[in-house]
Amino acid sequence: MQTIEEIEDQGFYSFRADANALGGFLEAPVQKVIPTLVPVSLPAVGGFTAARSEGFTLDNIVSVEAAYSRVSGQVHPDGSVSILSTCVVEELNLLEVVQAERVVAQLSIWIPADRKGLKVSTAGSAFEGLRLRGRPRKPRYSRELQDKECDPAGREPGASAADIQSIGAEQAKRVASTFQGRYNATWAQNRSSWTSGQGKSRTGCSLLDGFEDDADQKGCGHIVEICGFGRIILGELLVTPYSAQLVSIRAELGCPVKGRISINCGGGGGISDN
Repeated sequence: MQTIEEIEDQGFYSFRADANALGGFLEAPVQKVIPTLVPVSLPAVGGFTAARSEGFTLDNIVSVEAAYSRVSGQVHPDGSVSILSTCVVEELNLLEVVQAERVVAQLSIWIPADRKGLKVSTAGSAFEGLRLRGRPRKPRYSRELQDKECDPAGREPGASAADIQSIGAEQAKRVASTFQGRYNATWAQNRSSWTSGQGKSRTGCSLLDGFEDDADQKGCGHIVEICGFGRIILGELLVTPYSAQLVSIRAELGCPVKGRISINCGGGGGISDN
C-alpha cells in the first residue's frame, strides 16, 4: 500500500467519472422523464463503484431484462491516471424496432502524468444480437479505431484525440455524401461536423463504420433512419482534452412517440494541478 507521502508526490487529481445504462425523456404522447437506470459516479479521490438492476420497463416503450454499470479510477505511482467505465444492457427492446440481446459500452481512459492529452480504448464494447425493424444487423466495427487502440510497440495503448479526429472526419464525409439531396441534409452535415470536431476543442467518431449489408442500408453507417420511428446514432465516442464519453445508442424519436433516449453512457476525466 502506498504511503501518504507517495500519494502526495503524484500530484493532485480529482476524478469526474460516471456511467449509466439508460435514461432520457419523452415529449409525446405524454411528457415524462425516463428514470436513469443504474447510475454510478466515481468519488473524487477515485476507487470503484457499481450498480445492477434485474429489469426495467417504461410503458412498453423501452425495456431491458438486466443492466449494470461500473466505474473505477486510480492515480498510478508514475503519476498517470486510468479510468474504466462499463455499461451493459441485456435484452433491449425499444418500441419493437430496436432490439438487442446485449449491448456493451466499455471505455478505458489513460491520462499521462503531465496531463497533456489522453488516450482511449473501446475494447470490449459490442452490439450483440442487434435487430432493426425485425431484421438481424451485423455491425461492422471501425478497423482503423481498433488498430489505433492496439500499440504494437508496447507503449500505453489507446487512440489519441488526433486519431479520433482523423477517423471522425472520414466518417463525416460519408455522412454528408449519404444524406446529400435529402430533406435532412443540413441536419446531417451539422451533426457530422459537430462529432468530428471541426474547428473545436472536442472531437469524436463512431465505433461503427456501418453494417455488413450496407448496400441495403438507408443512412450512413452509424446513423440509421427508420420511417415512423426516428433515428439512432450508434457507438458515439466523444473526446475533449480532459475527458471522454461513449454512448452506445442515442435515439432521437420522431414518431407518435417523441423524445430522446440514450442506452449505455459512460466516461470520465478530471481536474488536476498540472
